[in-house]
Order: sequence, then C-alpha cells, then structure tokens
Amino acid sequence: MGNNHKHLQDECIRVQKVYDWVTDALSVRKTVSFTHEQIAKIEDALDDPKRRPLRIITKVPKTPPAFPLSNDSHDECAEHFLCEQVGDKRDVTVALNGGFADAQLVELLFTTDIKVKVVDRNGVEVTELLVNASVFESFVLCFPDGTDLYCRITKIFARVPSGTVLLNSPAPTSFPLDITFCVDIQVEAEVKLEVLAKFCSPRENDLEAEETVNEMCPAVTFPEQCPDIFPRPDCVCKAEGEASGLTSESGGATETGRASILVDICPNFQLVNSKFLLNFNDTDTSDGERDFSFTATEFNQDTLCCEKFMGGKKLTISGKGKVNNHHKKGEKLDFNLALVDTPNGSLFEVELINSHGKKVFTTGTVTVDNGEISVENCLQHH
Repeated sequence: MGNNHKHLQDECIRVQKVYDWVTDALSVRKTVSFTHEQIAKIEDALDDPKRRPLRIITKVPKTPPAFPLSNDSHDECAEHFLCEQVGDKRDVTVALNGGFADAQLVELLFTTDIKVKVVDRNGVEVTELLVNASVFESFVLCFPDGTDLYCRITKIFARVPSGTVLLNSPAPTSFPLDITFCVDIQVEAEVKLEVLAKFCSPRENDLEAEETVNEMCPAVTFPEQCPDIFPRPDCVCKAEGEASGLTSESGGATETGRASILVDICPNFQLVNSKFLLNFNDTDTSDGERDFSFTATEFNQDTLCCEKFMGGKKLTISGKGKVNNHHKKGEKLDFNLALVDTPNGSLFEVELINSHGKKVFTTGTVTVDNGEISVENCLQHH
C-alpha cells in the first residue's frame, strides 16, 4: 500500500445488516390421483408391447440463484413457487445456552406447482398432471421491529418413493409423491456503518442558514441487536470419530467395562449439528443390567476449549443429554467430554452429572483400542 493510505478518510456507508439467517429443508408427502381419462390413456399405452414399460417422471420449477438476495429480481418465478409470511410475528422467550433470549415467532407458507408426466419407453408423453404442494412451518427468529424478512426457496426436489415404473394393467389410480423445499430465511435492515463495521450516526445540522428550524427532528436509531441468536461464534477447533476402549478403576472410572463413543463436534467449525453418543457395556455382569447409552441434546458454546496436550490436541466441551438403560429411560443428565488426539493414539473421558451436581458416572481416562478420534484446529486460529 505504501503511503497511499495517508490519503484515505473515514467514510459512512449504507449496507444491509443481517440480523438472523436460517436455512432448512422441509418435506411433505402428497397422494396424487389420476383421473379416469388419464387412467384410460395409461392402460392403452400399457396394452402396446412397443410402449411398455411406462415411467412416472417429475419436473420441478427452476429456482433462482443464491444472489442477489432480494426477491425483486425473480418475480418471473412467482407463478411457479411462493414463500410468504402468514399473520403477524409474535414475541417469544426461548431457552438458549443455559439462559433465555427474546425472539420473534413467525409462520411461513411454502407452495409450488410440480409437473408429473407418464412417458413410455421411447420418452413419448402418455399423460400429464399438475400437482400443488404446500408446507406450513413456524420459525423462531431474531426479527425486531424495523427489520425486514426475506424468505426464499433455493431448491425444490420431487421424488416418487416407489412405483415409478408401470409394467402391466391395471394402472394404479394414485401414487405417493415426496416434495422437499430447501429454504433460506434472512432478517435484514438497512443500516449505516463506518467501514470498520461500527454503527455511525448522521451529522448534526450544524451549518447555519438564513432560515432556522424550531422543531426537533427524531434521533436515528437502529433495530435492537440479537447477539445471542445470530451470528453465532465459530468453534476454534473440531473433533470427529468413532472409538472405544476399556475403563478401569486405576484410570478413575466408576464402572469397569467397555465405553464406546461417536462424536462429531463442531462440523464446519459451527457448534450447530454437533453429535455425541456414548454406549457403556459393563463387564462385571453378564445380564447387561448395568449397560446404558447416552445421547447429547445440547452443547454449551462457552465451555468449548482447545489446547495442546501430550504432543497433540485436546478438545473439551460440556452440555446436556438423555440416558437410557433398563431402569431409567430419558433421564436428563449434564455431561463433560474430553477428546485427545496424539501421535501415540487417542484418549477420551466422559463424566455424567445429575441435576443435584453429583457425578453419577465417569469413564475415567480411556485409551482407545478400537477406532480413532481426530481433533483439528480451525484454520483462522492457527
């Protein structure tokens, strides 16, 4: 850059700030029925050996590209599919990371028209029908007053789960059709920012003119922020793998047996969609009476920690989950999980804690003898 930066000055820019951003896949199954006239055409084609077999194929509307985000440039697609808000938003309070956050509940309707064709072995159309499908779904969003909601359908899939090939008469009178909407929902507001992503305000009307204005103009304010909801912090590291090993009293275990874990912590360096499963098989008994499994249902972002350990990497995280065994099904417990990836092998440790803060189970330090655990640093934190 040299000395060119000396000629730069502070600027205020107008941009669209993203207050929340949600993607999802919503599916619905429709039962599609042929008319009497359509069945007659299908059976006529089935009676001709040169046209058998027939196939059911679907054609979904072409969706717009990911950018630009505004729906204004894609009005030509409105006749084929639609996403719209139904009713007004409602204020709600939701549990989040061990606390509570204020948010808004909105209900969205997704609709589309799908062409379904029956074609013969040569690809010649036998009959065609138009199928309308809709999905109604509720979303909890950071959607404060002063922001706008953009609802987009980015992809539509349609699949006949069975019976796509018609071989002989009589023709089926109906068939199932699975439709999936890939949706992208964003809450935005136009704001004015300094270049370094800091809110700026308009200057005061401090230039004197011949005429003065006695009325006070309202101050410019921005919609309330929702940092607890969006954007979420990135993970500084991730871990994945499937591994098992023996627990022992010398390692600090409360029970002796074989502990097996399946972990996928921070896929794509985001805590969303993380997984942790634990299975324990007690080797002291033969009836499996003390065997159990544990599934994590919630991960606490604030407890995620990554550090160097024994020449490798160590990831620790805590959260909540449910345990299942012969006596208690669905019992809720807190957990602490430690995962170690070293050049000499993998280690792990799991602690389960009840609502009174008492440790009810721990694997102690387990040396993996089957499978492996991989711990990886996030590139931006190297």
